[in-house]
Amino acid sequence: MKKHYCSLGILILFLISGFTNAQDFSKMKRMDGFVPFYLDEEKGKIYLEINHLDKEFLYVNSLTAGVGSNDIGLDRGQLGDDRLVEFRKTGNKVFLVHKNMGYRAYTDNPYEAKSIKDAFAESILWGFEIIKTEEGKHFVDGTTFFLQDAHGVSETLSRSRQGTYRVDASRSGLYLPMTKNFPKNTEIEATITLTGTGAGANLRSVTPTPEAVSVRMRHSFIELPELHATRKFDPRAGYFFISYQDYTTPIDEPLVKRLISRHRLEKKDPTAAVSEVVEPIVYYLDRGTPEPVASALIEGGNWWAQAFEAAGFKNAFRVELAPEGMDLMDVRYNIIQWVHRSTRGWSYGSSVRDPRTGEILKGQVSLGSLRVRQDYLIAQGLLQPFEEGKPVDPRMMELALTRLKQLSAHEIGHTIGLAHSYATSAKGRSSVMDYPHPVIEEKADGSLDFSQVYDLGIGEWDKWAITYGYGYPAPGESEEEFLEKTLLKTYEAGFEFITDSDSRNPSGVHPRSHLWDNGASASEELNRLLKLRANRMKSFGLNAIQNGEPQAILEEVFVPLYLMHRYQLEATSKLIGGLDYTYKVKGDNQPNHQWIPRKDQEEALAALLTTISPKQLEIPSHILALIPPRPYGYGKNRETFPSRTGPIFDPIAPAENIVDATFTFLFESGRANRIFLQNLQDNSLPSFEAVLNRVTDQVYSSTLPGGLGNEIKWMTEAKLADYLINLSKSANASQTVRALTRMQLKKISQLEKGTGILAAHRTYLNEKIQSYLNLPEELTQQSSLSVPDGAPIGMESMSCEWEF
Repeated sequence: MKKHYCSLGILILFLISGFTNAQDFSKMKRMDGFVPFYLDEEKGKIYLEINHLDKEFLYVNSLTAGVGSNDIGLDRGQLGDDRLVEFRKTGNKVFLVHKNMGYRAYTDNPYEAKSIKDAFAESILWGFEIIKTEEGKHFVDGTTFFLQDAHGVSETLSRSRQGTYRVDASRSGLYLPMTKNFPKNTEIEATITLTGTGAGANLRSVTPTPEAVSVRMRHSFIELPELHATRKFDPRAGYFFISYQDYTTPIDEPLVKRLISRHRLEKKDPTAAVSEVVEPIVYYLDRGTPEPVASALIEGGNWWAQAFEAAGFKNAFRVELAPEGMDLMDVRYNIIQWVHRSTRGWSYGSSVRDPRTGEILKGQVSLGSLRVRQDYLIAQGLLQPFEEGKPVDPRMMELALTRLKQLSAHEIGHTIGLAHSYATSAKGRSSVMDYPHPVIEEKADGSLDFSQVYDLGIGEWDKWAITYGYGYPAPGESEEEFLEKTLLKTYEAGFEFITDSDSRNPSGVHPRSHLWDNGASASEELNRLLKLRANRMKSFGLNAIQNGEPQAILEEVFVPLYLMHRYQLEATSKLIGGLDYTYKVKGDNQPNHQWIPRKDQEEALAALLTTISPKQLEIPSHILALIPPRPYGYGKNRETFPSRTGPIFDPIAPAENIVDATFTFLFESGRANRIFLQNLQDNSLPSFEAVLNRVTDQVYSSTLPGGLGNEIKWMTEAKLADYLINLSKSANASQTVRALTRMQLKKISQLEKGTGILAAHRTYLNEKIQSYLNLPEELTQQSSLSVPDGAPIGMESMSCEWEF
């Protein structure tokens, strides 16, 4: 009998437990939509109603309220990954499964498809325990899922050395004002607080209590659209792309498939050369953008209508101010955000894409609000507009706003599929997808011409690119014929596309593809900028700042003037040991690659050596007399020059910055190797020995300029020795380059010592070089070049593994 009572008691406890755990959804707020959910507002919980198992959809996370530091990178509006997912039931759980779209099977053979699917891992993002099942619907508690660090904030903080943080559940919760549901997308937002210790300086500067970092994260479940027609990627066309491996591809065709990213844009009349569109591409500008900035951004963004018109689409594209109350993070809207950070930083264009086809579902532009102030500062140093009794020169604001127009068009370009096109500044500034440097000309009377400071309107390259990505073939013309014809016409017109991988690397070789440069000849433009810079420094004075500002603030205005040529210097360096090439495809009309001609290389070297002459580097004495030590409350910052002279302005440090830049590019190991090899292939081209001798002869000349110029010259001599020592022991330099560099160091150590300070300097330099040459070399193993894949790769114990 006792056993029966015991069993009955257990049964009653079990039933009570079941009733206790059961949720009464009738008392909760139900929000119908793509994934219906229930809100228990009193307990801060959310329950999902999952009624579509094994059905693919898109899951995107984003940061709706950020950290505010450019260096950390966790901006308001930052998008996370695009994940193709599905809910999959297993026992008493529903898994959220991230499907692997990198390896695909397009086949009618189910066994083949399964073999490929099972060969590569999937990722289960979450396991939801089923609370109840009713009429084929599974109810799960999603609270913990939505209160996780889905955006990887803790990882970002750790990677940027800002401390170790993790989610504090007691300080995190759903953010109900922005938790919404719609027929095709579900938007759930949460306030997430991460707590930790060891906050770095960047985090401390933007967080009121660095031990607790509170942000907001958005989770978006998005219904997939009908499959969009894909378009093949071509390296000459200038588009971002998605790629995957299709293991059902015939052996005689490429395994890797590449598809460009683009919006869905359809003509009402596909047969018409120019047609209205079924649905235009519309971008909405953040209502938090102030005037006159907002008007400039809208005007610049609307330039893209010109490109779509040229591609055959009428009224296909527009930018307008967002309506009041619009949720900018809603996937249904393309948006332009005005993002604030504690310091100036990059703007960028990102997008939500359909991983199946590359279709852009949402374009999202983030524009840093402080960038415009830097453009204004550049104009301020050139124009020095604050002369007492005179109105401020309006060209400063015009320059800043014109730059914003171009910036808006540039970042929108990324979100409609286009990559950077850095060679177009050499072809009449033919693309907004380049990084433009302001073109400011000096007239014969010494006044400045700002009329061409930035180009206005969409570029010719941009029109060709939009035609490739969005245009329709003519009736009777195949898409393949249309695309190839478009590319051939583009290059017949003299345009070219070169992007980041060939432009940002300090070892870059392309003669025209650079960032923040201008002109068809990099060296000619460098010489022009040096002349402009020298002339503006002669007249630089107190009119560069406003009355009532600390005089030391002159330094912030002087910095961009002194460093005006820094990017053109980099562009010029790439001509030395450079190669003129394109993304050529077999059978197309682009030229074959070739070394840069001797004349161009010698002119580039001469221009670079001009940048490090004491005459160019020395700051005029009247400027030094105007910049006092920093006052209380206005300490040095990342926008001022470094100093080795304590609180006073260091007159040598700016010169050292330029010398470092010049030698960094000139004696980059890859460039040194190429200079040596080009002469072996064509002895009319400069040899590495000739370049070393030319640089050494100028830097170690016997002429002393006098005054501060002497110290600049001695600093440059010491820097050259340091860079040659580093090159001579670089693991990336060839054996011969290292040997020739060591020989040059021996020559330098034998130079005439002179008298006085010069003797002390040269003696120290000689001892430094001899110390390096005489000590047993700390032999650095030269790095090995990787051999192209041959036999199947992997651990030796696995003889049949293949690795991409």
